[in-house]
Amino acid sequence: MENLRALRDELEHRGWVVTCFPFVYKKHKYFVLVERYVPPAQVPKGQLVQLTFVDSQDTSNTLSGPANRYKIDVAVKHLRKFFGVEWAENLGDFMSQFYVHFGRLVPSTLPLHLGVEEQDVVVRQLDNSDSEDPRKRFCYTVRRNGLRAGGKVGRRSPFNSQKTDMLRPALYEHFKNDEHISFVYSVNPEDGNAEALVDSGTALI
Repeated sequence: MENLRALRDELEHRGWVVTCFPFVYKKHKYFVLVERYVPPAQVPKGQLVQLTFVDSQDTSNTLSGPANRYKIDVAVKHLRKFFGVEWAENLGDFMSQFYVHFGRLVPSTLPLHLGVEEQDVVVRQLDNSDSEDPRKRFCYTVRRNGLRAGGKVGRRSPFNSQKTDMLRPALYEHFKNDEHISFVYSVNPEDGNAEALVDSGTALI
């Protein structure tokens, strides 16, 4: 799984946290989230990224674990159960074959364009990591973050940045250099008009 390091490095360079690619195993489609560790999260010793497999037919059915170039730190029984692999005496062979198959499908660079389903699981992962309601997809304003302990102005989270870069690229481009501004989302589609406020010169902060 050599490409995991390249994906992590490219995510960091772009300022993103997570990417996604499809993975077919035993004729069943999954989405694989590749997520870098963002401070204050600690990188588990010897690991590169956090991998999350998402069942395309039931996106609430997931399996996560730290991973490096050689293995995923998940118990074999959990991996076998998630992918519907029956027990056999040669489970070592199963793991070797699985890693070879999976490793061949890990992209070497960030996908330029995510499909609708891939984008949806990425945004949900970003919201979960940022303690946000995943139903909030409509950006209606921006806000300047308040003071935190020590008197420093709060910074925009990388999760909020990537979400806006994906869903509202023009709006993100307008404010991306001011890391003290965060983007505010609503569940109401009628609220998703922050770009128009910027274009009209309305003060948002």
